[in-house]
Parts: sequence; structure tokens; C-alpha cells
Amino acid sequence: MSTLQFHRQTSELSLLSGDGTKTSGPWDAANNVDSHSKGPWPDGQYDFDHYGTHSDDAPDSSYGSHGIFTFDVPDREGMGVHSGREEVPDGLGRCGFLHCTMGCVRTTDDAMAQLVTTHRIDPITAITIAD
Repeated sequence: MSTLQFHRQTSELSLLSGDGTKTSGPWDAANNVDSHSKGPWPDGQYDFDHYGTHSDDAPDSSYGSHGIFTFDVPDREGMGVHSGREEVPDGLGRCGFLHCTMGCVRTTDDAMAQLVTTHRIDPITAITIAD
């Protein structure tokens, strides 16, 4: 089973095999949050909940071209990893993976494409969020 690892300090997301070996990445990723959110994703390890897509999935949409991997984060709803807003600036002018979220980790469409492909053959079971 695969897991994800997000390092806030280096703005990197990696895919790890069951034994903890990095198998893909690192990819650019950030946890820049909107001022109306409940704040950044707390450090820790979180179990995978589900994967979902949206009818409007596209590079500039809220979730990007490849949907969202959602994890079970206590006292938070819909916390996940997704891409999106490739050419759409937020209030601070940030686009792509730097664009703010409501608490999610935003990465690139290329990263999400690889995660979706891997998840089909080696399911993602958790994410670790660390500084």
C-alpha cells in the first residue's frame, strides 16, 4: 500500500511505497490557506477516506483535472490533496499549486495524474503532514 508525504517547509509532496521508500515525486505542493478557512492542515498522519472527481474537473477548476484524494482529519471536512487554479490567481496573486485552499494540500496536475495511476494498482492508504 502507498502513502503520501507532504513537507510544508520544502513545499514537496512525495509518494511512498509500503516500506517507506519514495517511489514518485517530489512534486511541488503547498498548504496556503484562505483567510476564511479553519487553518492549515495539522501535522500528523491521516487515513485515506475516498477519491472523487467533479463534472467540471479542468486545470483552472477548484480541484484540477484529476479530482481529489480525501483523508480523515478530525474536526475537518473534505481535507484532501488536489491540483487546480493553474492560471487563476487568488487574492494574493498566487496561481497553480501556490493558490490558497480551504485547508487542502494543492499540487500540480502532473502529480495528481501520477497519484491516480498509482492508486489504481497500489491504493493510497494515508498521508503524513510534517513541517
